[in-house]
Amino acid sequence: MEEKQPKHIIDTLFVIALFCLFALSAIFLITIGASIYGRTVNNMEDNFNNRTALAYITQKVRQSDNADSLSIGTFHECPALIITSRIENTEYCTYLYEYNGYLKEIMLRKGMTLDPDIGQNIIAISDFSLVPINNHLMNCKITIDDAQNYNLYITVHSGGLSNEK
Repeated sequence: MEEKQPKHIIDTLFVIALFCLFALSAIFLITIGASIYGRTVNNMEDNFNNRTALAYITQKVRQSDNADSLSIGTFHECPALIITSRIENTEYCTYLYEYNGYLKEIMLRKGMTLDPDIGQNIIAISDFSLVPINNHLMNCKITIDDAQNYNLYITVHSGGLSNEK
């Protein structure tokens, strides 16, 4: 006959303690992983916003780099990049400017004025300024989230910059 060994409470407590240790370790690892993932997503979003604002302005300058089509001026007292184009013998001005916390864009027939709030929101920024360095180089300063300042130097190849009235 087989002899049964008595079960001790310590055997049961050891299994329960081992299970609790495993569960706490799993919860701890999940918490750390979620925190790292959240920070990674925030960093990627910040980088995307920063690059988008800078790339958008650069691309607009590259697309419009024709003689007498680019100028630095104002749109309702906001610093603006002004892109002049001619469509079917009518001149239009596209304005890139900061208003109410957004980089905005609006296209108007030359000489028209509208409320600056009507412009299309491009991306959230807190400050935007353009400074001509010379006839073929401008400095674009952008502040995002009141903390991240970026300086972008953009070269104008054909025609150069003209000063808007």
